[in-house]
Amino acid sequence: MVSRRAVLPALVLPLLAFPAVHGPATATGAPASRTDVPSYTWNAEPSPVTLLLPRRQVTLRPTTYCWTAPSETTDDGGEIGSAVCSDGLEPTRAQLAKVDRTANLRFWFGRPGWRWSAQVRSFAHPRRAGCTVGRTPTAVSPRLFELAAPRYRGTYRVRLFGRGPEGDVLVSFSWRYGHRAGRCT
Repeated sequence: MVSRRAVLPALVLPLLAFPAVHGPATATGAPASRTDVPSYTWNAEPSPVTLLLPRRQVTLRPTTYCWTAPSETTDDGGEIGSAVCSDGLEPTRAQLAKVDRTANLRFWFGRPGWRWSAQVRSFAHPRRAGCTVGRTPTAVSPRLFELAAPRYRGTYRVRLFGRGPEGDVLVSFSWRYGHRAGRCT
C-alpha cells in the first residue's frame, strides 16, 4: 500500500513544473495561454526573434540573414533545396524596437540547435569601458534563451546574432536598462 506522503509529491511536483514546460508566464505569474507562446513553421523565411516581456511580446524580423529552407519534392521524386541570403540595412536608432527592462531579457527563436551572441553598445558612450560588452545568451530550452542585463544603467543598441543548422540571422533592438540616468546614459 502506498502512503499519502509518497503520493502527494508525485501529484504536486508536475503541477509546479507546468509553467516552465508550457511557455512563458504572464505578468501575474500564471502560465500563458497557447496563443501567447510564439510559434513558427520552418519555411523559406527565417524565424523571427521574439522578445518575451512580462506584459507583451516584441517580434523582430532579421535584417541580415542566410537561410536554408526545407527541401521540396519534385515530380520525379527528387528533392530541391533552396537557400537565400539578405544583407539588409540595420535600422536607425529611431526605427529600432524599444524595450524598457531592468532585468535579464528572454527571447524565443523558432528552430532548435541555435547558438547566440550579443553585442550591447551604449548609444551615449559607445567607447566607455563597460558601456559596450559582448554577451553569450544562455539556453533555457531548445528555443528559449536568456540575455544577461547590462552592468550599468543606460540605453543600448543590442545586436543579437544567431547561428544554427538553417543558417544565421541578425536582429537589433534598443534596450533601456534602469529608470534613472546612469554611467552609460
